[in-house]
Amino acid sequence: MLLMMLAAVQVAAVDPAIPADWRTRPITAGVWSWRATPEASEAIFSDSRGPQFSVRCIRATRRVSFSRTGAVPAQPIRIATTGSDRLLPVGNMVLASDPLLDAIAFSRGRLWVDAKGTLPLVLRSGPEPARSIEDCRQ
Repeated sequence: MLLMMLAAVQVAAVDPAIPADWRTRPITAGVWSWRATPEASEAIFSDSRGPQFSVRCIRATRRVSFSRTGAVPAQPIRIATTGSDRLLPVGNMVLASDPLLDAIAFSRGRLWVDAKGTLPLVLRSGPEPARSIEDCRQ
């Protein structure tokens, strides 16, 4: 019994639940930008403190990585959209064909980003993440 309780506590610590009301929370103040480099395409969400979240296409591997400023290293990022909720695999990277990317690109107005060691972000959907995702699929 004790082992089952400890396992449940460990899962809860790694896999926190998304609040039911996240879709009604205020959008995090900030803006999306996009930039291209010879090896990547990157959408960056920044606020008054600087870059906070990025969606980066690594063209050579056709993978999309996610990064959250201030997150505890080697911990997964959770991303929720209006149609999806995912705790990313170790490394916070997915293949360009992953359905989560479609959910991000076509989310109805917002997405939730949460990572251990940071406050959650409620981000407005924008064309910049969709552009980085599409760059990985070409």
